[in-house]
Amino acid sequence: MPISACRSKADFFGFNPNPDGMRFRDLGFGTFLRSGPGSAPNPNSSLWLSFAPLTDGQMQTSTTRNVAMTPTQCPTTEAGQVDANGKPIPYFQKEFFHNGYIKSLKQLVHFYNTRDAFPIGFGFPVTSGHCPPGTTEKVDCWPMPEVANNEDMTVGNLQLTDAEENLLVIALQDMTDGFDPANPTVPGILYKNIDTFTGQCMISTTENASTQGNSTIIPTPTPLTPCASAVCGVQPVPNPPIP
Repeated sequence: MPISACRSKADFFGFNPNPDGMRFRDLGFGTFLRSGPGSAPNPNSSLWLSFAPLTDGQMQTSTTRNVAMTPTQCPTTEAGQVDANGKPIPYFQKEFFHNGYIKSLKQLVHFYNTRDAFPIGFGFPVTSGHCPPGTTEKVDCWPMPEVANNEDMTVGNLQLTDAEENLLVIALQDMTDGFDPANPTVPGILYKNIDTFTGQCMISTTENASTQGNSTIIPTPTPLTPCASAVCGVQPVPNPPIP
């Protein structure tokens, strides 16, 4: 996934989840094997540490169960939906993938369908917030990956139509279970407190599910800030080096 803007200052409680800020790169499983930032010590490092460079950039893929679950007040995860009267339907903003870059199920499906379909970098290293004029990020421009090492490019150009993508979104939305909105207090039903959401649903008149979240993208620095030594300088170092 592309590099996303990361918090680099402490929050109200003094907790700083990412002191390296834009210099952080999520090496995924490689970070875990190195006992890197955010990871507990690897108890089997003597056996597995040497495999870290072979797994840099690889992430655990979660199940699709309940991927479309939302509070009852916000009946969808997708922006741009309207009711029978043409009124915008409030949506619940989720974040998908390891860094939250993807904001809707439509974008998620479109990523897997087209991530390798467009010229990589358009001749130069495109980062988030800097897609070339005439292109739209997450639609016909995917920024460079956060970690290109060990990238699998065998299934990134599925050539599905827009309608076929939408059918897959419907299939994902059908994987929500365990809650009956008509009987929210029935004992034994999972997620019986789903209707206690006290936040705010979102409504956008300028974005749809394909461009959802683009209006709040924080462009990455140009030139790209080098990877922090606390991440990319831990032995055995990534190979090839990560910018």
